[in-house]
Amino acid sequence: MRSEFLIHCLSYAVIQIPFLVGAFLLVRAVKNWATITLTVGASCLTLAPLIAAVAAGISSSPRWEGLYYVFGGVVLAGVGLLCCLVGAVGVGIKYSVTVRRANELEVLLQQVQERIDSGERI
Repeated sequence: MRSEFLIHCLSYAVIQIPFLVGAFLLVRAVKNWATITLTVGASCLTLAPLIAAVAAGISSSPRWEGLYYVFGGVVLAGVGLLCCLVGAVGVGIKYSVTVRRANELEVLLQQVQERIDSGERI
């Protein structure tokens, strides 16, 4: 039991918490639908194992009270994965468009600089 708890704590410390902090910092830098969706997904993925831990702490009885928490955690994890996927794809598309525009602007500025150096009128 203790080793399982340490593995969960290690996974939170190494993977989930830095991912959540990075998502929040990304939203702070750029607020758009992709970063917000990525943050929602990271939050859901952080909370889903906690809900499963609550379900494990509920004593089992014939009424299966903990099962509702297990299903809630599974649904929350699924929503989190879907949101993370959509957000990561959106951030990637936005980044690639930004890089393409920056390259076009660099070519345009080079052409203007060449015309200025040659003495042509713009």
